[in-house]
Amino acid sequence: MGIISALFVIFLTVTGLMLNHTEPLNLKKRFVQNIIFLDLYDIKPGKEPQGFLAANHWITQVGERIYFDQKELTEGVNKLVGVVAADEKIIVAYDGQMLLLTQQGEVVEHLAGTEGVPAGMRAIGITQNNDVVIRGAHGDYLADIESLQWKEEEQIDAEWSKTRTVPKALLANLLYLYRGKGLPLERVILDMHSGRFLGGFGIYLVDAAAALFLLLSLSGVWMWFKRS
Repeated sequence: MGIISALFVIFLTVTGLMLNHTEPLNLKKRFVQNIIFLDLYDIKPGKEPQGFLAANHWITQVGERIYFDQKELTEGVNKLVGVVAADEKIIVAYDGQMLLLTQQGEVVEHLAGTEGVPAGMRAIGITQNNDVVIRGAHGDYLADIESLQWKEEEQIDAEWSKTRTVPKALLANLLYLYRGKGLPLERVILDMHSGRFLGGFGIYLVDAAAALFLLLSLSGVWMWFKRS
């Protein structure tokens, strides 16, 4: 009983110390790459990836992340609205926000409601004059990106950004990248410490170990009093 409990004590002590120093060990930003673990945790996007093609570059939403070709742009995204290319820039619209990118995918500027981005953005497009158009909850807006001017118009005629089928090879690589950043090491260690890593059985196993610790403690105290 002592040897078995010692193994549990060592295991729980090591994992507990690691969890107690999450920030110095950078556990939240270190991710598990092992395929077996990723399959065990069922790490995959919650919805089908959406892709847009602009200036011969793919901007794709996988789960809550947006990628420029195979480079991650941002995360925590609910919906990628659309992507257009204008004035040698690529404009990415999502969740009432916009990213202005260079042709190489470098972020030039981030725009949100405080910069005048129309509320309830539902679509983005380009007119024949190469002007950017935003369709918001209350109408269409001509967007002057340089001066951050938004001019409301009635039903502007534009070529609206639409989703396209992402090439299979690119999609496979993006799913690999997504899964590679989907399982923080902190989560695995926390589940191992609590026993949840093994499901319901693991929880009962940790409970049994706790009962064993209690039994050894009580029996040790009883033996000490008996000798006294």
